[in-house]
Amino acid sequence: MKMSAMGMDENGRSILTEIEIPLKKVSETEQLSEKQDAAYWGLALSQPMEPFAGGPHEMHLTNQPRIVGVMSGHAEITQQDGVTCRLATGEFIYVDGRALHHSSFAYSREPVATLNVTFNGTENYKFK
Repeated sequence: MKMSAMGMDENGRSILTEIEIPLKKVSETEQLSEKQDAAYWGLALSQPMEPFAGGPHEMHLTNQPRIVGVMSGHAEITQQDGVTCRLATGEFIYVDGRALHHSSFAYSREPVATLNVTFNGTENYKFK
């Protein structure tokens, strides 16, 4: 299965790309990946707040690879190369721990809730 991803280009800048997650067929209507070695998971909910000190377009690191899934609302994520992806409820993205990016929840009509599954290491998590 292909999943949207924030990866790195040859110059060390974050870019929008895809990764492959191997799936095994378990029935005519279901496929699953192998159990992954996650470090932890968490839920996040957007909150009204003052702008970031770095300005409305500050970029930050996650420092660990993770999958972020939008459970409600919309998220807009901009990579260093200027490409922006918008995720709706039910969409997921893999984030390389080195990928500088700017996340915005300001354009959603409802609170944004995300599920974050974080893996050990910093980069290139190998899915089983």
